[in-house]
Amino acid sequence: MIRSFRPVCTGTVLLTAAALACSVPEGPPRVGDDLPELSYESLTTGEMVQLADYEGNVVLLNLWATWCPPCRAETPYLQSVYEEFYDQGLRVVGISTDDPSAVDAVRMFTDEAGVTYDILLDPQSSSTGVFGAFGLPMTLLIDREGVVRWFLMAPIVENDPTFLQAVRDLLG
Repeated sequence: MIRSFRPVCTGTVLLTAAALACSVPEGPPRVGDDLPELSYESLTTGEMVQLADYEGNVVLLNLWATWCPPCRAETPYLQSVYEEFYDQGLRVVGISTDDPSAVDAVRMFTDEAGVTYDILLDPQSSSTGVFGAFGLPMTLLIDREGVVRWFLMAPIVENDPTFLQAVRDLLG
């Protein structure tokens, strides 16, 4: 798992046991953290897909939403990265955090954008909590063994040399 959750204590010493039971993620993943065991419905097939199913490949995991302008803007670049590096073992996986009523909007946007990489649906936005994302988009690069090796909590700038070098290094 990425990390355990820790209780957040605010206020005075007179907090109740119920208040102390509340927990939140510690924050974004750290390089070296294992990818959590999560599964989501595939937009294409409707079947459940586990993130562990991608083990053996380098994975670019992108948390996004259709209502997020920077997410929409970076999608064509992610598609081009997918096309450029697919044969070397890169898999791009987009996790849509749109609410359940937006499945048609997700499908329409990905069709219009020509997205051919995997899109998974997270209608409860659980991935944002698990990954400690306080904004979208958020992108992680995962190595072939399922370990976080790079992440960015902002849009990827097209042709960013640091990002591209991280992809190339992981692909070997």
